Amino acid sequence: MTRLAVATSQATPGAVVQPDEPRSEVTATPPYSQPAAPLPAARPDEVDPLTGDLRRFHTTVSKRFLAKLAAARDALSHSHLGADTETVLEAALDLLLAANDKKKGLVKRPRATPARPSASRRHIPAEVKRAVWTRDGGCCQWPVASGGVCGSTTRLQFDHVVPLARGGTSTVSNVRVLCAFHNQLAARQVFGEGWMDRFASRVSGRGG
Repeated sequence: MTRLAVATSQATPGAVVQPDEPRSEVTATPPYSQPAAPLPAARPDEVDPLTGDLRRFHTTVSKRFLAKLAAARDALSHSHLGADTETVLEAALDLLLAANDKKKGLVKRPRATPARPSASRRHIPAEVKRAVWTRDGGCCQWPVASGGVCGSTTRLQFDHVVPLARGGTSTVSNVRVLCAFHNQLAARQVFGEGWMDRFASRVSGRGG
């Protein structure tokens, strides 16, 4: 295995957002399409402060990762000749986060007029996603017994307060941000354990 040390200028949030619509799996293209070999247990990533702005980031990567890193550096050679590792990785993270923001409707130049309504009742318009995400601060809004809300910023989804199956609509007032756990909990409270277990079994049977 290879130890990779990168000095980064700032921390990038690691939240993974999952909007309502299922997202397709991203698969690498040759020569990186071979299944990754199981990695031995590695130590957790380490971050050492160097200055007020710089951090040294230690992680363990595979040879396959290094091959992709080299290919990415070549791909950036026209605009970032001689780019260091941080520049390459940050460019990749910018693309990932931009695509993620687009799914939430957080685009730099929103449409002046709403897009045409989708034929799918499950579709949440981009302007609704954008307003809900901004209102909820990008964190789970499930109320907790101790007061306040869950506040999780990982595995987030858009949830209908009144489910579509019960006549709910995709409006700002009826959509909220929930983490995956509380989204499932909300569905079980509305539809019951039996129905949700049967639904989960059907999804599992389809390989989803």
